[in-house]
Amino acid sequence: MMKKLLSLLISSASAEVIGGADAVTQVVVQSPMSLMTKGLIVTAAGLAGVFLVLCLFYLTIKLMQKFAK
Repeated sequence: MMKKLLSLLISSASAEVIGGADAVTQVVVQSPMSLMTKGLIVTAAGLAGVFLVLCLFYLTIKLMQKFAK
């Protein structure tokens, strides 16, 4: 599953650079995944991004507290 996601993202990125938005749409439409699977992948990636930012804020606050002492 992860390999499929990475290959889809890489092909979408290369299609965006080469052919613009139309090529990206064609790559996504031709993908064999269902709409539900695509939605779950986008949701999971969004949540992972949010938690990554929260962890970075937490680490920054802890680091600043150490420097304040």
